[in-house]
Amino acid sequence: MQHRYLTLFTFGMLSALVFIFFWLRVRPVEINYDAYTDDIQEVSEPTVTFVNPAKGAEEPTVTIIEYGDFECGPCKTLSSTLQTILSSYPDDVQVVWKDLPNESLHELSTPAAIAAHCADRQGTFWGYHDELFVRQSYLSESQFLQIATTLGLDVEKFQSCYDDRETLPIVKKDYEEALGLGLTSTPTLFIGDEILVGAVSSEQLIEMIEDLLANTP
Repeated sequence: MQHRYLTLFTFGMLSALVFIFFWLRVRPVEINYDAYTDDIQEVSEPTVTFVNPAKGAEEPTVTIIEYGDFECGPCKTLSSTLQTILSSYPDDVQVVWKDLPNESLHELSTPAAIAAHCADRQGTFWGYHDELFVRQSYLSESQFLQIATTLGLDVEKFQSCYDDRETLPIVKKDYEEALGLGLTSTPTLFIGDEILVGAVSSEQLIEMIEDLLANTP
């Protein structure tokens, strides 16, 4: 009897740990803005320009704008979901990445964003984006050049860009815009007039996309 209770207790603990693991994978990561609140200038909507990496449909009916952080666990989970969405709607949906590094929790969030945009200068943002998430659990600054090498980038140009922080203004602009929008968590998605927070499911995104497509002339 005692062995049976021990088995049930062990099973219950394992179930709780699995639940907590998956809950953390989708729960948004809160941003600490205390040091920046005096400088916030309110804005009403995101802006997308040629410096913001985008993939998917060239003339999209639906645009998904993501504010993310490369060390954010839910952002990693969401990246797989968004790829599924793009595969399902190749002619209708475009995904745009914007940076919202959470330096209070993630020491490498801003350096990783700088590195990704340096890769973007060689046309390889999304490959670099994917590799950062693949290596998220053991990410270090030494990984940035390794990823560039793995992807076949010109490593001298990449390293020079990274060392000189040439792409920091892009990251800073996105970050300041996020403050102006009042965003408090990563990932945050803008889809049409809707704002979604956390690693939302593909089912929820599909429902929204289908509704937008159905109501587009």
